[in-house]
Amino acid sequence: MAKLHNYYVLCPLIDQKSFLGVAKDKEDEHVIVTLGRNVVNKYQLSDQKQVGGWTSKDHITSTVIYDKEQASYVGVFNKNTIKTWKEDSDNLDKIKKFKFPLNILKVIPRDGQSSLIVFSNGNCASLPYALDNRKTYESKSLLKDTDTIVESACYSINKTDFICYIVKNNKDNIYDIINCPLRDELGDMDRSKLVRTEITRLDDVYVVGKFICTEEKNAVYILWSDGKMTVYNFKDWKTIGSVPWVSTLSSVSLAWMGKEHLIVFGSNTEQDGAIIIAYNIVLGVGSCRYPMKMYAEGAKLYCYHGRIILEASNHIGMLPYVLQTKRNLSSLLGSHEVIQDECMEIADWDSPTEPQFTVTDDTKDLIKLGLTERAICSNVIPPLLEKDDFRAVYQTLKQFKDIPETTLVALLKYCIKLVNPNNIDVTDAEEFAKLCSGEHKNKKDQLVHRAKFELLNSTLQISFSDALIIPPLRNGLSLDDTLFLMTYMAHALVNSEKSMDTDYESKLFDWYTLLMDAFYQQYLMTKDEKVTSVLQNTLNIVLDLIKQLHTVSEMLPVINKLLSGKLIENDEESLSYAIELMQI
Repeated sequence: MAKLHNYYVLCPLIDQKSFLGVAKDKEDEHVIVTLGRNVVNKYQLSDQKQVGGWTSKDHITSTVIYDKEQASYVGVFNKNTIKTWKEDSDNLDKIKKFKFPLNILKVIPRDGQSSLIVFSNGNCASLPYALDNRKTYESKSLLKDTDTIVESACYSINKTDFICYIVKNNKDNIYDIINCPLRDELGDMDRSKLVRTEITRLDDVYVVGKFICTEEKNAVYILWSDGKMTVYNFKDWKTIGSVPWVSTLSSVSLAWMGKEHLIVFGSNTEQDGAIIIAYNIVLGVGSCRYPMKMYAEGAKLYCYHGRIILEASNHIGMLPYVLQTKRNLSSLLGSHEVIQDECMEIADWDSPTEPQFTVTDDTKDLIKLGLTERAICSNVIPPLLEKDDFRAVYQTLKQFKDIPETTLVALLKYCIKLVNPNNIDVTDAEEFAKLCSGEHKNKKDQLVHRAKFELLNSTLQISFSDALIIPPLRNGLSLDDTLFLMTYMAHALVNSEKSMDTDYESKLFDWYTLLMDAFYQQYLMTKDEKVTSVLQNTLNIVLDLIKQLHTVSEMLPVINKLLSGKLIENDEESLSYAIELMQI
């Protein structure tokens, strides 16, 4: 499982359009940040301090990397020139230039051997070979005029290096994967073994995210517009699952996190901010998420030394994380969204495949899909609220224990409207007591009235998460709704004839605290006498209950003595006065 910590700013951006990328440095905890066309800096991740840097008059056109084989930094300048330099170099303009007849896309570092130069036409070569033969190096293009390389990476299988591209056809807006082994020493492609695979699905969907993974598992991950994540292991395709919490209406950035996790960055589902997601590729679920205020289209995303490095709108951000080997299943509840056309397979173990408890037909169909209780409630309860069938809502509610916070707020809103259709004045204690007691002419109306309040009582007993329910509570309930709830709970605690167990009483106190936290600004800023009256009434009840607790606390020692059979001695010295009878 993954755990995300606090977000930091690594460094400000000069210009988002000119930012070229981040690469590993020779020292651990250090990264090379190519901030723009003329600036390259080195930063220490632990304290976000700049530890080095260079400037250049020539335009830098690709991410600067560190080549371990040559113990030098390598950069691409003006799209067709390579420069290499040491850390102590102070002027990049005086360094020897290696000019090529072809445009250079990027330089890819490789472990244990020299870096790889990737040309814009799809060809590649090892850095020493390319530098030695730069004047005569020409090769036929692998790409069509409408093709562009959007992702590239190098990986090894059984000591054989491979180059992999994701190529976009700008005319038809389709993607291909080009995969080819490299020849030793030269680093160029063995074209006889080149494989080109089209990225496609039968459904009417398009690609919104792509990533070539070369760590732990060599594969290509594709995120589609319907939220599905698929993986290509250079042999066949497999659907992992659906990515939750992120919108696929805009592009999504992907990176490898480690230990079977991908990092996903995109716009949130409400389209009013961004979100970072740790996505488990084995379970096909989101392990955790981190909300962001600003979304950046096509943001570059990296993971180095236990930190997510992200290109934001005006800075480079950093988000430390921890990957745990133990799986905490409780944190995964509700994160797995099952697509309707997928149905789980029922194993034949001579056991009944139908649910062994009473459920409606709609619920039974959703259970077969393998949906969680939260997902089922989100599908079943809102239509019942629209039909205004409170008995069906009550019966359905009894089938589940885990109800989403958004659905719970919708239930509360419905119950308040149900029991208080005339919106009575909550400051009128006598009128409110009549509403709760339900003084009706006939028995039928009396039973209906009690059933409506029973639904409200059941809703207030549902468990919830404070952090998750506050946002929908602020959006879903009005100030009058909260005042009605607080007045009703006060009536239930003090004046109600209904028997109440300690769990329900404790839950009412939780709701009091929650309503105060969620609407405290409105309570402070409003000058409505109704608000002041309800809050004063709540304060009086709390003070009275505290006074009763103190009284009980004082009586406990005496009660314990009585239960143990001990005599209770009156200490006359502690009395303020005493009366004695005397015979004369």
